[in-house]
Amino acid sequence: GGYFFNVVMQGGTPGAYLATFSALAQLPDLWISEIKAVMFGFIAGVVAAYRGLNPKGGPKGVGDAVNQAVVITFLLLFFLNFVLTTIYLQVVPRKGL
Repeated sequence: GGYFFNVVMQGGTPGAYLATFSALAQLPDLWISEIKAVMFGFIAGVVAAYRGLNPKGGPKGVGDAVNQAVVITFLLLFFLNFVLTTIYLQVVPRKGL
């Protein structure tokens, strides 16, 4: 996504993007992003499945369950992202320091 935005949308050069990326990024950055993706997907799936399988109140309850699933998922993912990022920044030193 970052490569597409920089090179295609902003007219940057591929070489400059890759040079800057390799100067700032490190392998643990990839690991934490993969861990977050798996955890976010799992949480979103579990919350949506639970709320979707347990609606109350007929058709209106189904709509309410969808809204509840979205709000609950957003709040859980926001909190989880904060916790994981805080831990990551404490454990993994910045590159170049």
